[in-house]
Amino acid sequence: MDIKKNSGIILHPTSLPGGVGIGDFGKNSYEFIDYLVETKTKVWQVLPLGPTDEIEYSPYSSPSSVLGNINLIDLTNLSSNEVIKIEDKVFNEKFVDYKKVYEYKKEYLRLSSKNIDINEKEYQFFLEDITIRKHLTFLTLDQKNKVSWNKWIDSEYNYTEQLFEFVIKEFESDFKFNLFTQFEFYKQWFQLKEYANKSGIKILGDIPIYVNHNSADVWSDKSLFDLDENGEMTYVSGAVPDDFTVDGQIWNTALYNWENNRSGNYEYWINKLQNNLDKFDYLRIDHFVGFFQYWAIPINETALNGEWRKGPWKNFFKEVSKNIPMSKLLAEDLGVILQETNQILKEYNIPGMKVLQQRIPSDGVNEEIHPHDWNQNIIAYTGTHDSPTIGQWFEESNDFQMRSFDEYKQKLKYSYSNDIWNFISLVWESPAILSVTTIQDVLNLGRSARFNIPGTKNDNWSWRLESMQELDITIDKLKELNENNSRVN
Repeated sequence: MDIKKNSGIILHPTSLPGGVGIGDFGKNSYEFIDYLVETKTKVWQVLPLGPTDEIEYSPYSSPSSVLGNINLIDLTNLSSNEVIKIEDKVFNEKFVDYKKVYEYKKEYLRLSSKNIDINEKEYQFFLEDITIRKHLTFLTLDQKNKVSWNKWIDSEYNYTEQLFEFVIKEFESDFKFNLFTQFEFYKQWFQLKEYANKSGIKILGDIPIYVNHNSADVWSDKSLFDLDENGEMTYVSGAVPDDFTVDGQIWNTALYNWENNRSGNYEYWINKLQNNLDKFDYLRIDHFVGFFQYWAIPINETALNGEWRKGPWKNFFKEVSKNIPMSKLLAEDLGVILQETNQILKEYNIPGMKVLQQRIPSDGVNEEIHPHDWNQNIIAYTGTHDSPTIGQWFEESNDFQMRSFDEYKQKLKYSYSNDIWNFISLVWESPAILSVTTIQDVLNLGRSARFNIPGTKNDNWSWRLESMQELDITIDKLKELNENNSRVN
């Protein structure tokens, strides 16, 4: 990976304070970059920034792998000069009330978009990208039809340039809204990223391996996905049962037809990766093991009834690497351990992940080693967005785990009176090229600050910082931790 020995913090923009009931690309996102600079932390890791569904609001469940979540737009920094008159709302500052926030921002942004001129130079330049045109066409038709794309009329079933022109004319206000909001998202994000990069901060983005069935990706490239003759899924994605989810997980996203992807030289994947690398400095690919083997679950059945299928692995990476800088990629390779995965990671110098919460022995039957002995070419985490906070981990750990942790921390070069910081220090003292923790753990927060519980559908993704001033007491300690471990390059 093209990175020096550094450290990073996971903080999804929705968790920033301020904004309208949700963190956004406004003032506090810039202040967070300043915080990273002051603490000599070099990497800001975010979750996928795409549109979410409006059921679970998961950033890993999106109708587009290319477009952005318009609810991250800072309403005080719009290009539109419209004077918006809308009833003020009071929002929860501790948690994101997604339904309420999305309704408010959608109304505000729709009013802001109503008088834009789509023939203006900046909008026409934005629309020169064929993928943007396809995805905006899908969004507009999806909002109009309110049913899955495979139930649309024949004239809307496949993308054409004629359909694009028809949508602009027939659904002008909806198209203006989608064009305006995506343009604003891109503009504000790239302004923020430029500020980060000029400040010496890199952005580590994230991309799910799968996309929703009802998405622009599947609609515009149907043959690349595992669908029947009616465009329906007969199998869906998910995860095999493990220690954390004994019944497995059902993600209900579309599986790939890897043979057709191979026939097209993986053009869809190359374009998708390049588009996301344009947005980020580095890119984490979620569920990386899916390129090697994947769990296919019959539609409407439990994950226990799934089956293993082989992915394209060697051929995929051979073709993709001709166009994509592999040095910018990170593999989320947790869970199933395969020799083939390790072979590809080594061949292309792609770092995998180690998560300390999962690596502290819980019983006497284990092959774990102290973080001091981990490999260099990994990204070391205290936990991820799916993990308990460290505080919660301590509450729920068994006696063997606590004894193991106590043994680990005895070898620390730099220890603290606070065991959460000792936990973080274990990861920082590892040889890993990049060490990462969450902002919740930096703040010593407990179970109420957990961001996501895999396999559950409610009350996830909603935690927020209440004030940027909460971070002030952590500045000196985090800066010292980075300096002590030479993670300031």
